[in-house]
Amino acid sequence: MKEKRWENWRCHVCGQRMLRRVRQPFEYAVSHDGRPPVKIRIPDLEVIACTNPDCHPEHPHDTIIEDDAAICRITEETYRQLGLLTPTEIRAGRERLGLTQQELQDLLGLGGNSLSRWESGRVYQSRSSDTLLRLVFGLSAAVEFVKGLRGPHWAGHAERPA
Repeated sequence: MKEKRWENWRCHVCGQRMLRRVRQPFEYAVSHDGRPPVKIRIPDLEVIACTNPDCHPEHPHDTIIEDDAAICRITEETYRQLGLLTPTEIRAGRERLGLTQQELQDLLGLGGNSLSRWESGRVYQSRSSDTLLRLVFGLSAAVEFVKGLRGPHWAGHAERPA
């Protein structure tokens, strides 16, 4: 069965097939690291919305659909506006170091699947963890220093075959 495209969907408020991609301002508040909420503002978020002038939802956002692209943009902008490395930047930094998620996690002494959750955008890293990541990604001396702290027992410390 062919998947129904959103262009054929009906607005759940007015029932018309008048959903279109539109750019509109978006804002919401997010709390992070025990600090008061920060208002995240995106002046031109592209969403799918009902364009029927006769559609009168109870709340203006009731006819808005945030697809994967919109959710990705909200996530990236939230990280940027909070002053954190984005999931994409964390992954790129780790890959530049030539480390697996597990190796970087072990090197930094992170618990569980922290790095995986940060790289997927499921969990925001703390500001202190963000600072540590910036140091390790930005200064090769920091990587060597942390490796020295971990000693020869660090799993990723031994040279890997080329």
